[in-house]
Amino acid sequence: MAVKADPGGFPQRKVTDVPSVTANQMREIQRMAQEDFGLDILQIAENAGRACAQLVLQMLGGRGHGQVVVILAGGGNKGAAGLAAARHLANWGFQVEPVLADVESESSFAVRRAIAICRASGIIEPGDADNTAVTVEDHLARAELIIDALVGYGLEGPPLGIPAAATELAAASRKPILALDVPTGINATTGAVSSPAISAATTLMLDLPKRGVLQAEARGHAGELYLADLGIPLSVHERLGVGVAGLFSEGPIVRLKR
Repeated sequence: MAVKADPGGFPQRKVTDVPSVTANQMREIQRMAQEDFGLDILQIAENAGRACAQLVLQMLGGRGHGQVVVILAGGGNKGAAGLAAARHLANWGFQVEPVLADVESESSFAVRRAIAICRASGIIEPGDADNTAVTVEDHLARAELIIDALVGYGLEGPPLGIPAAATELAAASRKPILALDVPTGINATTGAVSSPAISAATTLMLDLPKRGVLQAEARGHAGELYLADLGIPLSVHERLGVGVAGLFSEGPIVRLKR
């Protein structure tokens, strides 16, 4: 079936009416949410993953009936969100195939927890940690949609190591890609495009739009733009002088119109 990069049905906002943030500003929002307000990184990853799964559901026709979704999951918190999405999508009738693009022991706490849950659920199988170019290509060949959960907004230069190889293979597959927060290889602040970089059909940004994704040079890599609420208290944004009241008054996912 055809993947709908812009499935419709979500409330819309003009991108010019929504404040955008740099990587450093987003880092401070997340730090304050966790340290000053007690929001747990697992809560943030869970909210991101559920929103991702909800958008995937609509992009693939509004009903799960065995469609294959491949999740490229890196070792940072973006990877944890992708694995949370995998769990929801499996519950909803999709065939999910996680590709672990980092060494588990070197991954973040949130990723290790997400892997443990997916492993206990049978979503991640014993051999899934031993990825080669051939096995990743096999996953991508079956995919109706790929989720880019490789590297988050903190990436300064090109992706390296396994995430770089996964990025190249995803690009070569020519399958539709939904990027989480920032397409891997795009600088979240400047919009500079590295090589390799993901070219997404759709990007679901998290909490607030990342300024780099909105730049002209990143446009061909970001595709259609959506934004998801992570449950970060409005007070966090207000303390930092970022006005977001009413942004999600019609629901936790909004379509951003350029």
